[in-house]
Amino acid sequence: MRRMFSTQIALLIIFSSVFTGMVFFTDVYDEVYTRIVSVTCLSCIKLDPKTSSEFFFETANGENHPEFVLENLSRGPVFIAYRKDVCTYCDEMEPLIMSILNITFEKEEVFYKIINFKGNNITFIHINRDHASKVLTDSLHIYDKYEVNGVPMFTFVTINYDPNGVVRPYYTTLYAKLELKNDEEIKNYLTKILEESISLYNDNKAGYKP
Repeated sequence: MRRMFSTQIALLIIFSSVFTGMVFFTDVYDEVYTRIVSVTCLSCIKLDPKTSSEFFFETANGENHPEFVLENLSRGPVFIAYRKDVCTYCDEMEPLIMSILNITFEKEEVFYKIINFKGNNITFIHINRDHASKVLTDSLHIYDKYEVNGVPMFTFVTINYDPNGVVRPYYTTLYAKLELKNDEEIKNYLTKILEESISLYNDNKAGYKP
């Protein structure tokens, strides 16, 4: 009995030592935490947040809009797509975005392009949170209006008059696959939001002071 108890204690000590070594002397823990806990892949947990294109003036976390957005907002609406390396829904959504905007990029890329969309300038920014700078990756929390903390996430930033009569940045955020039936519906919905962003921008740009 004592011998069995001693063996169990010894095995417990060995296991604890190995686990401690993994946590403190390798990046395994950090990688797992980042991929699973810190930013969730919505497709990994089979979560499809309800499609909602309501626009907001106030950012999700109360911070100012990032400079890289404001700089580009001076020429037209900004469309941001967030993803991570491992994300099934991201892989399914990105070809649809490429088709709408007539562009090509790789999933690992931090991609930036000013696009002429139906005669209007828009800025498209693709942010892979596994590879982008902290300024870019942290911007997800500024626009995560429903505090999902997951990818894929798609943000459209335009301008509008606020209740005080000041033209300010005005944004909406969509998540996952938008709860739509097929690729064509998804493309049509994203195009509709993009066109609405452009219309708002054109209607209010005369009063906008970046």
